[in-house]
Amino acid sequence: MTTLTHHPASAGPARVRLEPTQHHRMTLDGCWWPGSGDPVTELPPLLIAVDAFRGPVVRLLLSAAGWTRRPHHVVAAGRTVGLGYFSDQPPTMLTAICADGAVFTLLVVPDEPAPAGGDAGAPLR
Repeated sequence: MTTLTHHPASAGPARVRLEPTQHHRMTLDGCWWPGSGDPVTELPPLLIAVDAFRGPVVRLLLSAAGWTRRPHHVVAAGRTVGLGYFSDQPPTMLTAICADGAVFTLLVVPDEPAPAGGDAGAPLR
């Protein structure tokens, strides 16, 4: 089992929009633009943003595709969060399970520049 720790200096705030988003026939809870395929760099800032918005995340469900490595845990804000990778999870979707049992689903936009419009990839405030 692998646990990796995020070092805050290695990445800035998560590029995330936490509001309902239409994707095909689904309504998702928001969008996330990771800056790379490295979960150790990208997931801790996202976890901090989602924690502040929805409460503590206890597990993330990710696609098995698109990541440079697959640790089983990451550490963010001094706590460990479990990660699960699934071949049937679309690479464009991430599911967060919160401590209260709430499920939060984000559209994952590939490692490309955030869309024009200024706030689309702005850090959550």
